[in-house]
Amino acid sequence: MRVAAADQSIEDVVAATGGADLVVGIPSYNNGKTIGHVAATAVHGLSTFFAGRPALVLNSDGGSADGTSTAMVAAGSAACESLDETHRRWIRIESMRYRGPSGKGSAFRDIFEVAERVNAVAVVVLDADLRSVSPEWIDRLASPIVSGRFDFVTPLYKRHKFDGTITNNIIYPMTNALFGGDIRQPIGGDFGVGTPLVRAYVADTVWETDVARFGVDIWMTTTALVNGFRVAQAHLGAKVHDPKDPGQHLAKMLVEVVGTWFDLVERYSQAWANGDGSAPAAPRLGSEPASDVTHVNVNVDSLLDQFRFGVETLTPIYASVLPAALVERFGAISAGAGAMPFDDSTWARTVYAFALAYRRRALPVQQLLSSLTPLYLGRVASFVIANGNSSEEAAEKQVQQLARVFRSLCPDFATEWRAERSPQ
Repeated sequence: MRVAAADQSIEDVVAATGGADLVVGIPSYNNGKTIGHVAATAVHGLSTFFAGRPALVLNSDGGSADGTSTAMVAAGSAACESLDETHRRWIRIESMRYRGPSGKGSAFRDIFEVAERVNAVAVVVLDADLRSVSPEWIDRLASPIVSGRFDFVTPLYKRHKFDGTITNNIIYPMTNALFGGDIRQPIGGDFGVGTPLVRAYVADTVWETDVARFGVDIWMTTTALVNGFRVAQAHLGAKVHDPKDPGQHLAKMLVEVVGTWFDLVERYSQAWANGDGSAPAAPRLGSEPASDVTHVNVNVDSLLDQFRFGVETLTPIYASVLPAALVERFGAISAGAGAMPFDDSTWARTVYAFALAYRRRALPVQQLLSSLTPLYLGRVASFVIANGNSSEEAAEKQVQQLARVFRSLCPDFATEWRAERSPQ
């Protein structure tokens, strides 16, 4: 075991490591309170399930001011010291400062580059703020890759029915409709990656774009699907984090994530524009661990207020870039009372219409995506109202129904896409 300073370069880490079969990468920025638990858990996972195989636990930090790297190194080192010599000598703990623009993607790039240069068989990446991570996560994300069966393993989390609203209402159903795969958590945050895909990631040119800031997770998933890599999904149980009320915290995230997603839709249009998604459904590995989800409180009144105010003030903008029938529907929903039926078909057509408007740059990107926000909040309000008394299983069936609607409308979207002209 070797522990080094936190401001190392890639070259320093590679020289110190030599070679490693497995790399567990932990991107971070000001995660001093939580990263120690993640690092220690990674050590115990490696020693339990991959004993005797050279391994590296690597922190890729963005210049934290709260002692994140120090906490990671200390906790990882202590976990190693608790092992017997046979296990301890195969595990290294390292930390480095990542290059490039601030964001998780830049941290991932340097982790992948180190993994490629130390000839790793498998890389596991874990969020630094995890409170529910267990040693079994290392096994479930890495073993399908080490065995040679898969190239990419995405997480399957057990989540509260009102958690993950961007994933549930946009990213999951649209990814599945365009690219196939039925990846339930395409922006999950915790992944397993094999050597061929690591090389493809390192060689890509996206690292100076917004992918490195906002959208590395969905880019990784989409790249794997589009290029025919073997993809699986691993049951991890609940992901305990700080869930956010969509009306209070997710508007900015929506603009960032959806903007990156629309870029990927455009970048990979040759893979879907002549038909719907062709990637086979990714198998779900293992059984779901017993775990309790964290309740998500949603202020429905706030969502409705923001939705109605948005429709009232932004209708001229909607009318300039969206089909008239949709704009009329927004007004009818906003003026209605009671359950506010922002139905699946209206929502899917809305997302597709915004993707088309984004492609032709009908408005400045920030303005266009910001105008989607109140409609998204209206859709979330409608889902919460409809599923307030539903079980998690019943709410999930509603998400699956939305995915089917996205798939059914995908041919029309592809036809319109082909008819559009990209901006010159």
